[in-house]
Amino acid sequence: MTITNKAINLTETRLKQLDPSDMLGKTLELAHQLERGHEIAEEFLLHHRLRDEPKLDWFGLGGSAVSGDLLQGFGLEPPAMAGRIFVRRHSRPSDLPRLVCSYSGNTVEAVQALTEVDPRQVWLAVSSGGRLEQKATSAGIPYLNLPGGYPPRAAVGFSLGAIHRIFQQTYGFHDPEVNNWPLEKLKSDAARYALLSREENPALDLAVKLVDRTPVIYTCDGLLGPSLAFRLRAQFAENSKVWSHSSDLPELAHNEVEAFGHLAQILPPPMMMFLGKWATEGTFADPRDAMQEMLEKMGVSTLRLDPSELFGDSRGRLAQGIRLMLLLDAATVFLAVLRAEDPMEIPRITGLKNLLTGS
Repeated sequence: MTITNKAINLTETRLKQLDPSDMLGKTLELAHQLERGHEIAEEFLLHHRLRDEPKLDWFGLGGSAVSGDLLQGFGLEPPAMAGRIFVRRHSRPSDLPRLVCSYSGNTVEAVQALTEVDPRQVWLAVSSGGRLEQKATSAGIPYLNLPGGYPPRAAVGFSLGAIHRIFQQTYGFHDPEVNNWPLEKLKSDAARYALLSREENPALDLAVKLVDRTPVIYTCDGLLGPSLAFRLRAQFAENSKVWSHSSDLPELAHNEVEAFGHLAQILPPPMMMFLGKWATEGTFADPRDAMQEMLEKMGVSTLRLDPSELFGDSRGRLAQGIRLMLLLDAATVFLAVLRAEDPMEIPRITGLKNLLTGS
């Protein structure tokens, strides 16, 4: 079956031409990555016993930091876990134990976060090699080695699976809903997201709706939503080469909504995406219906991505959140393909790094 969109005929052959590095395939490996991460953590725990610190500073950038955001959003926070994570993207003086994560192992800021303190303060270092591995192992810091060869944004499953298991063993979980990944559901989802039928593949359908639109992401639940919105904006930028915006409910209903009358300033026209489940049901009125009515009267397209509606049989933030992340990640790859962009290549990020290093 073929999909014609803006003169792009999406067939298997065309997909391979537009996604030569198979970013879609790497993205859809999520269940495998979670399983492999779990195995890596088990191997690590045979030789290391980590302290159940009440607070941890998680240092990283990009996909190496977003894993911490996602684990919090999926429910790994008090009271489900007897420890709190503070995700840091900037170096800051702190006496807290540090979890330093850099998928490549060469992120300058992460290496600095590891080397600027006494090695005894570093709780765990995580990478697929690089300078972080060299410095951690030479200093006797507990080190977790992830599989290499992936772009960091398509390798998040390895760190999610591994660190989830380490937290599971080190802290224990008081909430059974954060105990296990929905691996079989993710594998079934991935099979659907590989199809080239818009009617059968919700990720492709979402991508088609976003062509020639500026994504505006409005989160609804206060924890899972912002974590996924941050991830989604990064994926739109790196995979799709698309600028996006995000804000949170109910906050935006008290300020940003006033600017709706000027949405015609945005080109391409905005697509308002309501992401997540309304978290305060029974306490405060859900504003989504009223906002969608207001926007649609103005000719602004809207859609809802509510995990409880999309995945009604998945219970808990962990299961719903990881399944929603896979859907969104796959959609950003398809959006790149539909826009004739290579989802793997990141020339502007590379160019900026070269300017900063003088290379």
